[in-house]
This record gives sequence, structure tokens and C-alpha cells, in this order.
Amino acid sequence: MSDDLFSKLFDLFDQPGPINWKLAAEVARHLSGETEPVEPWAAEEFRELARLAEYRIEQIAPFRVVPAPDVLPLDARGWAERNLESYGSLVEPFASSVGSDGPAAPLMAQLAPAIIGLQVGSLVGSLSTWVVASFDAGLPQDHPGNLSIVVPNIEAMTHSGAIDEKEIRLWIVANEVSFRAVSQLPWIHDHVHQLSTAFADAVKIDPTMLSGLMAGGSDPEAIEQAIQDAGGLEGLMGGEEAEAPRLELEAFLGAITGCGRLLARRAIGELSPNFDEITNLRDQARETTEAAPTIGVGPVPPEATRLGDVFNQEVERRYGEDALETLWSDPTRMPSAAELRDPTAWAARVLLDGWT
Repeated sequence: MSDDLFSKLFDLFDQPGPINWKLAAEVARHLSGETEPVEPWAAEEFRELARLAEYRIEQIAPFRVVPAPDVLPLDARGWAERNLESYGSLVEPFASSVGSDGPAAPLMAQLAPAIIGLQVGSLVGSLSTWVVASFDAGLPQDHPGNLSIVVPNIEAMTHSGAIDEKEIRLWIVANEVSFRAVSQLPWIHDHVHQLSTAFADAVKIDPTMLSGLMAGGSDPEAIEQAIQDAGGLEGLMGGEEAEAPRLELEAFLGAITGCGRLLARRAIGELSPNFDEITNLRDQARETTEAAPTIGVGPVPPEATRLGDVFNQEVERRYGEDALETLWSDPTRMPSAAELRDPTAWAARVLLDGWT
């Protein structure tokens, strides 16, 4: 990160609220790169694909599919700017993690909104450089609004020529529509917030790292160097107790992305004979993508999505379509991290203990 960007962290301390949105926007713009042209034809084609996917997914989903108001083909910067604040609720709980008792408390209270703003901007700016749409990251958005896709990243995905570009674009749109459908269930965001808060409550600044920050005083370069010496923003966070809540959050997000993948496959399978091949290629590319440093929530690992996909399939195969509908009816019926790998254990808790 440039000295200029880090200096603005201090210039923007007076921003209200737990997240410094001006700093977040600066960081996101910096990471997303320069504006790129988007071909005019893209809007109409992706709009038609979205309406087709919405119709077909509505026919097979165990819940209502809410159509997107519109479909927006964007470049990386445009996607970051339009989606920045919709990821804020995922990171906001971690503001409480950036705190301290004793003499460091005033400094940490002052740093918290800027560090969380830095995290949101870093997360969204980094995502914009490689996601083709929000499903790629697997993080539910607050008030997603228009369906937005990142055309330059889609073009990079289709350049190999091994699979027809139109089929790849349909695959992308179908996955985005199904992911949004699951993410917009009424209780999803509250449950994500609860899991994020539990994770955040277990994540605290490592006290051994505070001396470097305190020594920096108000000198931006000294503070930046202290954070780098700590291993980056994520290096400031300590505590093994955060591992269990992290895994529970990851499992829940994996269940969401896995269900979205299942619905997309079922909806367009006959139109996309290479659905599984495209999926595997995308997972392989995702596994080699360098993730942005995070305080707390980051992109859902492909392995979590694969586990969620298999889990949803197994629930339906073993216990019927009604079981899949039951799964997505209430947060208490969602699998734990252990149950995501063991549908039988989930069924023993949910289906055999009070399923009506």
C-alpha cells in the first residue's frame, strides 16, 4: 500500500461510525485498478441470460427466487464502487476486536474505524480483480440490488477457448442467480451476522503487538511499519479460541454456496453439458488466487463450497425433497461444521428430533 494511502488513514479519523467508508473507498479504488471499457452488447446478453436463469431456477428451488431489478455489466472498479458498502455488515462486527484496555485504549479506539475501513476496502478491491460475480466470493451482500458482473474477469475466464464462451456466460449467470436466491432468504443475513459476531468476539488484538503501534505514535510511516512487522493486519490478531467460530461461519457460507451450485446445475444442466467441467476449472483457478489479507471474513474456500454442494445433494437423496426444504426453512436446521461433512449426524439432530 502506498504511503499516501496509509497517510489518509489518519486524515480521515473524524469519519463517524464503526467503518471509515472514505478510507474503504480509497483502498478499493486503489486495488481495483483503472477504469476499463465494457462492450455495449454485454448488457442485453447478460440480461437475457439472467431472466432465463431466474425462470429455470424458480421452477426447481425449494424457496422463492427474487428477480434482480436489472443486470449491470461492469469493470473491476465499477463493481467495487457499487458493491463496497454491501459487504460492510460482514466486517463491522470485527470493530470490537480492534480494542484494548489500559493506556493503549484511546489509540485503538481511534484506529478501529480506519482499520475496519481498510479491511472492507482491501476485501472488496481485491475481490474485484478476480471475481466474475458475487457468487465467486460466496459472501452474502446486504441489499444486493442489481445483479452485477465483472466483464473483464469473465473475458479472462473465457480466453482458453476450450469451452464455448456462451456456455460459460450462462454458467456464471446461473450461479449468480442461484447464489442470490439462497442469500436473500429472510433469515440468512441475521444468521451470518450472528456467526460473524461470535467469530469477532473471539478475535482480539494480540497484546504483544501493541508496543509497535504505540511506539509509532501518530506517525503514519511508523504505524505502517509496525503493522508490516506484525505480519500485516491479520498478524495483529491472536487467539486459538477464534478457530471454532471461524469454522462454523465458513461451514454456513459453504452450505449457502453449495446449495447455489446445486440449484444452478439442476436448472441449466441440459443447456450446459460442460457445467461440471467449468465448475472444476473455476475451483482450480480460485485455489491459486491470492487472497487479500483479512481481519475476519474472507472469500469462501472452494473446498467449503464443494462440501456444501455434496451435503445438499445427500440431504435430498437420502431424505427426500421435503428435507431440503426443511434445511433451508430455519437457521437452527443448518448444519454445523462437523455436520457439513456428516449428513447422517445432521439428520439425527434435525429430522429425527422434532421434524414435522
